[in-house]
Amino acid sequence: MTRSALPLLLACLVATAGCATVRRAGKPKPPDPIERVLAAASALLGERTITVDGRTFRSDCSGFVTGAFHAIGVDLVDPGTTGASGTELIYRSMKSSSRLRRDAQLKPGDLLIFHNTWDRNGNGLRDDRFTHVGLVEVVERDGRARFLHFGSGRVKRDYIHLGHPDVLRDPESGREWNSHLRRGAGKTLAGQLFFRSARPL
Repeated sequence: MTRSALPLLLACLVATAGCATVRRAGKPKPPDPIERVLAAASALLGERTITVDGRTFRSDCSGFVTGAFHAIGVDLVDPGTTGASGTELIYRSMKSSSRLRRDAQLKPGDLLIFHNTWDRNGNGLRDDRFTHVGLVEVVERDGRARFLHFGSGRVKRDYIHLGHPDVLRDPESGREWNSHLRRGAGKTLAGQLFFRSARPL
């Protein structure tokens, strides 16, 4: 090998090594499962039917969250679980796998379980358990959480603040703390009707 060819050979070797390094460093990072769930859920905003990855789910609150987690291959309901509603099936499955939360520290990807959001049995009493479920999308610094859910016939966003469950709006800023989840008199706010949260992931 001539002296003039040696620098060219070294340059080629350095360039090849550099390209190999760039390929390794540029390898895409696998998407976070919670981000994938929330992306699937937010893509359904405004929709009246729930279809995720070609599969159609029930057009209701439990069908919505079930569809969102289907995006990562997670089934929220354990086989053999029994209950009077889709929300109760999810609750009992989360309970059996010790995924219920006893604190008020919500995180994105958490499920919100509600009682008495509507008179399911039509008896005029507030005795309807496990009537609604939502999915936490964002938790803000002051504790207010924005959640996605299927309500009033479509997928929508609303708010809950477990630190102030009986207050509709922040008295200082006027920001909504708790959205109305039920029509009529009595307890109607998300914080008032909240029962328990669960963390599937």
